Amino acid sequence: MLQKQLQQVNTSLESSKLKIARGEEQVKAFVAQAIKTSAENRHLTISLERTALEVSNTDKELKWLRSSIGSSEKEYEQTQQKITELRKLLEHERSERRKLEEQYEEVEKEVLELTSETEETTIQKLQDEIKECKAILKCGVCFDRPKEVVITKCFHLFCSPCIQRNLEIRHRKCPGCGTPFGQNDVREVKI
Repeated sequence: MLQKQLQQVNTSLESSKLKIARGEEQVKAFVAQAIKTSAENRHLTISLERTALEVSNTDKELKWLRSSIGSSEKEYEQTQQKITELRKLLEHERSERRKLEEQYEEVEKEVLELTSETEETTIQKLQDEIKECKAILKCGVCFDRPKEVVITKCFHLFCSPCIQRNLEIRHRKCPGCGTPFGQNDVREVKI
């Protein structure tokens, strides 16, 4: 569309140049005739004024066409800038899409790995957790009996026989942290 307008402008420009050239030739011919004949002088003056008007109009048209070409060139440059910006944006979006596809593939692999775990490994994990929980509930001194009493000074839990043995041998320090305690600091606990 821009090239079409440019062609039209060029055609119009050539046409205008031809008109100007013809007008100038007419002026020369009229001047020559005026020198030869004073009677034709009036006709020559009228014709000269018409030609000058045509030249003026053609000149105005030429200026308008040049202005039109200038604004068309600016529009073309702006359009090219927009196209460049859109291409950059498109490339950025394509890059983001590739990254997302790669992330999706990684997540899909992880899901496949997680779902491929057998029931046995899941059961084994649960059994290990149960063992850990049972170990937490057993006395930290004998590792045999369940925790039944708490030392209120430090809130550590142990089985009753281990704490009674400490009280009997007068070793009245917490087996966990070494905090001194007495018979009145031992309380029963229900877990």
